Parts: sequence; structure tokens; C-alpha cells
Amino acid sequence: MSSRRLVAVDLGTSTVRCAVADDDGSRLRVLGVGEAPSAGVRKSVIVDPDAATASISRALDLAERAAGVEIDSTLMTLGGRHLMSRSRQAVVSVASRSGAVGTGDLNRVLEAVREAPDLDGTEVVHLIPRSYAVDQMAELRDPRGVAGTRLGVDAELVLASTAHLEALVECAHAAGLRVDDVVAQPLASAEGVVRDRELEGSVAVVDVGGGTTDIAIFRGGTIKRVLVLPVGGQNVTKDLATGLHCDLEEAESVKIRHGHCDPGQIRPEEMVTVVGMGGVGADEVPRRWLAEVIEPRTREMVRLIGQVLDQEDGVSRVVLTGGCARLQGFAAAVHQILEMPVRVAVPEGLFGLADQLGMPEHAATVGLLRWGQRSASGHDHSNQRTTRSTGRLNRWLHELF
Repeated sequence: MSSRRLVAVDLGTSTVRCAVADDDGSRLRVLGVGEAPSAGVRKSVIVDPDAATASISRALDLAERAAGVEIDSTLMTLGGRHLMSRSRQAVVSVASRSGAVGTGDLNRVLEAVREAPDLDGTEVVHLIPRSYAVDQMAELRDPRGVAGTRLGVDAELVLASTAHLEALVECAHAAGLRVDDVVAQPLASAEGVVRDRELEGSVAVVDVGGGTTDIAIFRGGTIKRVLVLPVGGQNVTKDLATGLHCDLEEAESVKIRHGHCDPGQIRPEEMVTVVGMGGVGADEVPRRWLAEVIEPRTREMVRLIGQVLDQEDGVSRVVLTGGCARLQGFAAAVHQILEMPVRVAVPEGLFGLADQLGMPEHAATVGLLRWGQRSASGHDHSNQRTTRSTGRLNRWLHELF
């Protein structure tokens, strides 16, 4: 059986990741991965297109060399606080001659819900049907073939700023890439790490990255809400850099190697070497002091996450991912403050160079690959877990250049 080539580019605040994989219809074999520092991006939004393009190009070049292939098209994540989700409903008459709902009726009701008002300046990135109704029969997953006169849909729209979406696609084009699809970062992260059985209840997938925290809330197997918080691991890094009087790069390194969210877990005699500003000089600092700086910031971040989850009745567990999930003591803080089970999630079930995409920070990158794998057979209106970008967006992506 022939395989299909998939490429993913995750443009984050701290890092750009590019991954190449082959999909044989049942599994993903990773061929190559490239990572580069992200420039021109603030809080997952492009603020300097030239710098962002250069970062994408560097990650792309590394991935091409690792995989031994040339890349000309990709799927991409879209992040930032401009992302939002809205619940919408629509009803149309069943027009099929047979009297049963057909594909044409399905397309019309989805188009009707997509054309909801008050969406100026935004683009519908995802249209995710939660359930359908035919006359008095409700909660249908796939209404095709059901006889009736009225077809209704309850759907979630994931919206993005048109300007930010255009900037992302233009940077990719400048780097020599055609964008085949765009996926909201919270949904990409969820696709990369959430397990099917976790979706049966009410679960929040929380990706704490460098500049933002992406949250996707699922209930009963379908998406309930998507949002982005403007906080992430860089907030902790900046606190450390200020307190230690060192460069951000050194503060990030110290955070990764020695950071902890609970000072009580650190022995008083533990010391850490910190290189000073500009690489000049070095000081010995108590590791417990690092934790005393990290703890209040991380607890503040968790409380912000908790405020979001409190608005959603019934969230019973957290799937925690993203680079900050590796910070020692962070998962325990989430569990303690939110008082619910927490699983630190990493991508699973990959083949080939799978170890290069095996950390929490790779969730969105792997999610893009899985998204492409799911979409290979075409648009599926009955898929409630993740639905491919709307047809209008796909046409727009291909017509833009």
C-alpha cells in the first residue's frame, strides 16, 4: 500500500517545529524533525513577518535534511488570543426527493451555521458539529438517511482573526510553502495526546507553552470550548532572569535543569551555578531560592486555568501537555489547586524517529500529523472529535497566492 507524505509546522512563541512523516493508512512513520528558535512571534502571534519567515525556513531546512526530502506544502498551527469558539445552531428544510436527509441537506445546514452573524473580521477555522436533529429526533451523530422535514445542527465554530491568519499563510508562502490546512493550536495539541476514553467524560486538554496556554474542553466526545490564555513558561523564565541578573537564555536553561514549583521539595544544601549577564562571571545560588521564585508564578498560572474550568460545569480531569508540563512540581500544583486528576501527556503510537517527537512540547506538532492522517479520506461530517477546516477556508488558502 502506498504511503502519503505529511508535513507539520508548529509556529510557537519560543520554538518553531517542523516534522515530516509518512502515513500508510494505519500508522505514522516519522522521517525527520527540525527545530529552530522562534523569532518575530509574541504570544503565538506574528509581530515581525520577516523574522518569523526566517525561523520557519530554518526549521524547514533542518527537517528536510533529516528526512532527505524536499518540502513544498504543510499543515500549520494557528495560535494566539484572537482564537475563540462560539456555539451556533441552524435549521434548514430537508430538500432531498426521497424525504430522507442527504449529503446536500447536510452541506446546507452546515453552511447556514457557518454564516452566523457577528463574525466580522474573523474566519471560521473549524466548524465542529456536536449533534444533529431531524424533526423530533435529536442528538443524532449522523442524520443521513433519516426521514423528516427539518434538519437542525448544534455546532461549535472556532474563529480566528483574518489578519492573523493571513499573516501566518503569507510567512509560510515566503518560506516556500503552500499551506494545505490550518489547525487551531488547542485542537492540534488535543489531537496529539488525548486518548479516546478520556473524551467519554469531560476533560480539559491544557497545553502550557512558552507564551500562551491553549485550552480545549471536551464533553461526551465532542468539543465544548476552545480558548487561549496569554501566560506560559516565558513568564517564569523572565522572573528568574530578573532575580538572577542573567540572560533569558541562561534563565531558561536553569529553569529546565533545576527548576521546581515546590520549595518544600528541595534540600537546603542544594546549590546551582548561574552564569551572569553576557556570559560574564558565575554565582552559586540555592536551588530552593529558584523554587521560591517559580512557585508564585506557576500557581498564578494554574489559578487562571482554574478560573476558565470553573466556568464549564463538570470538567473532571486535566490532560496536561506543552513544554511547561515538564517543569518539576507543575503537574502536582495543577492537581492540588484544581483538585482533579492530572495526566502529563506525551505523543504516543508513532514509528520511525518517534523519540524526536516524544515530549509534551511536541503535542501540537504530532497533532497536526494526526489531523492530516484523519483528513486523508476526506471531510467527515459525523466526526465530532475534530473536524477539518471549513471548505471556504480551504478554498481561501489555495486561492490566496
